[in-house]
Amino acid sequence: MGIISRLLLLLYVLAVMVALVVSAGVFLHFIPTQIWQAYLNWFLTRQETLIVIGVMFLASLCLLSVALSRKKSSVVNLSGDVELQKGTVKEVAVAVPAIISVVERATMTVNGVRQVEAKVQNKGGDNPVKVQLDIVLSQGYSAPQISAEVKDAVNKALETALQVTNVPVDVKVTEVTHAVIEREKRVI
Repeated sequence: MGIISRLLLLLYVLAVMVALVVSAGVFLHFIPTQIWQAYLNWFLTRQETLIVIGVMFLASLCLLSVALSRKKSSVVNLSGDVELQKGTVKEVAVAVPAIISVVERATMTVNGVRQVEAKVQNKGGDNPVKVQLDIVLSQGYSAPQISAEVKDAVNKALETALQVTNVPVDVKVTEVTHAVIEREKRVI
């Protein structure tokens, strides 16, 4: 949700809250009938009322579109296969979940990585895949150093398992946790 949508939501919620407080005051007879009817008559005879209604309607449409829209990611997990060798007698196709599994296991072997979520994009051409990793890093580890180690581990694993070299790997640290982690290499 962008800053403009948040501002619209704030103003919209404030307007609804004021309307609810006034309605409750009328319902509970805190506001005398003559007063709220006089203000209502005054409010309904103003041209600005139509503008306010129009702005509220447009804000409603804007917020509805934000609520119903899906966030589009630049990297998409594919459900199909990635063809590693085309035009040969022995064509090889690997399912994307298998690639994700190889990538996530390789990432978890790096000390300092607590969790990983991998996304794979089918690029075609010489480099058939692109990998994006969202990792949770343990406190006390260097993000640039761990990122480099993760890229090396993923490339080695993909080269071993799929014979694919120089795969572009984007590493994003989404969280740094202070949970205790052992300093030895983990075996998965």
